[in-house]
Amino acid sequence: MKTFGVERERFIVNAQGKIVPAISELLPRVYQIARERGMPEKQFGFELFAGQIEDRTPPCRDMAEVRKALVANDEVLLKAASELDLAFDHSEFAEEERVVAFEVNPFDKRHQKIWASIPHERRVAASVVAAVHVHISVSDEEAVQILNLCRKDIVDRLIFLGDHSGSKRINAYRTMAETDGIPPVFSDFSGVMIYITSKGGEKNVWDLIRFKPSTGTVEFRMFGATPSIAEIIGYIDACRGVSEI
Repeated sequence: MKTFGVERERFIVNAQGKIVPAISELLPRVYQIARERGMPEKQFGFELFAGQIEDRTPPCRDMAEVRKALVANDEVLLKAASELDLAFDHSEFAEEERVVAFEVNPFDKRHQKIWASIPHERRVAASVVAAVHVHISVSDEEAVQILNLCRKDIVDRLIFLGDHSGSKRINAYRTMAETDGIPPVFSDFSGVMIYITSKGGEKNVWDLIRFKPSTGTVEFRMFGATPSIAEIIGYIDACRGVSEI
């Protein structure tokens, strides 16, 4: 049975609507509320920029389960934010002037190393974009098939579907990632794994569609952030249609 999952990024804002690097105070409270509700902490996390938070669904068997999981995550996040006089902005692109300070999250040494190694332009590019990622479980053979199918025309079509910023988000992402995001063509699954290893692991593969060995999923990473669950379901349907699964 196929499973589906979603990751969502959103900006953390203060009462004045400014984006604030407040993940260090927000995430521990989110974890506490999640535990109180019997939800795994791993459904919530951080991004490179400390002014964003991420939530994730567990693997879902159908769209009803996806909706239920996204609503449950929203309830946790909104409760935690309100207790700290914070809120969220679901824009996919934010102007630099809205950001109070550009800071890396305090939780991840890998992220801190990346932040220290890149110039200010790339830090800004990484910090002003927010996305929705779609995961679909696949076999090894399906992973090769889908990656090879997703050439520029298909990737561009999916980008357009999830674009709310006139391409500002995707252009900023490509500035940060220093890639157009189109995966290579692979002859077999071993080639996929060799490619991932050559990048230093799955987290360092910044293509707009990638295979994740840790989850056994193909991840579509080209959609802009949105508060609309219905729109996210549309993203999943588009990914299913493109990959013919």
